[in-house]
Amino acid sequence: MRLLLRFRAPEAGPHLLPLPQDLPGQRVGELALSHRAEAVYEAGGTLWARFPLGEGEVLEVRFRLEASPLRSAPPWRDLLLREPPEAWPGILAHRGHRVERALGFLLSGRPHAWFLVDGLPLDPLLFQELGENPARLLPLGVAPDPTLYLGGHEGKRLLLLRAPWPGEAEALWQELRPLGWDPLPLARGLAFTALGLSALGFPTGPWPYLPYLGLLALRQGRPLKELFLRSPRFALESLFFHAFALSVTTNPRPELGLGYLALFLWNRLKPSSGAPGGSPEEA
Repeated sequence: MRLLLRFRAPEAGPHLLPLPQDLPGQRVGELALSHRAEAVYEAGGTLWARFPLGEGEVLEVRFRLEASPLRSAPPWRDLLLREPPEAWPGILAHRGHRVERALGFLLSGRPHAWFLVDGLPLDPLLFQELGENPARLLPLGVAPDPTLYLGGHEGKRLLLLRAPWPGEAEALWQELRPLGWDPLPLARGLAFTALGLSALGFPTGPWPYLPYLGLLALRQGRPLKELFLRSPRFALESLFFHAFALSVTTNPRPELGLGYLALFLWNRLKPSSGAPGGSPEEA
């Protein structure tokens, strides 16, 4: 996929920024800079470039990214599952492992930080988020098991910067977004417009909603199936929502709406128990 990184200089002067590069789980090509770099060098596993920018000047980097999942089962995985996630980096550092900060983005455009332990990913934040809501990453087209993040990741991220831990660091880039046209936002807008009109008494029929469902099925069908096998109530929440929405455009079925509402409340009030300890969820 083609992506764009953007940085707006808060002040005039030289700015040092990390550039995308080939790393485990990501291949970068066709890199194009909007400004010429004064210097480019590698340090600490990060590719750095220095740019002279004026105040408010915008720097863009366009590139092609091929991201892939990383999976491994390091010997420290079982040890960490018995400990709270916030303590994981300290435990591993105390045991002599090399722990670094990793900073970048999820491919949704959300800035994200995780850890590298002897070069292997460790992501306590997503482990916890997926333990509470296994459908958290469905918009990215994945629904991984939380234990993946003890030594691997889902393959929907860009690593830009490696930094010592403990210590403070930031990826500096302010925005990551895909290049090219994505039909999903337009289809979503059309679907929810039809839904709103139907709710106001102007039924549109199912046709404006179906392209949106089709695109979702293409992008989320397989992970939704995996999620259903592992955590049925979270998968059913999504299915009930779309079933009810589709019924609103034709013949409203309140029982579907009530089913969705019940699952929504259940999933928020009783999160998945697949967090620390690695026990299976009580679906």
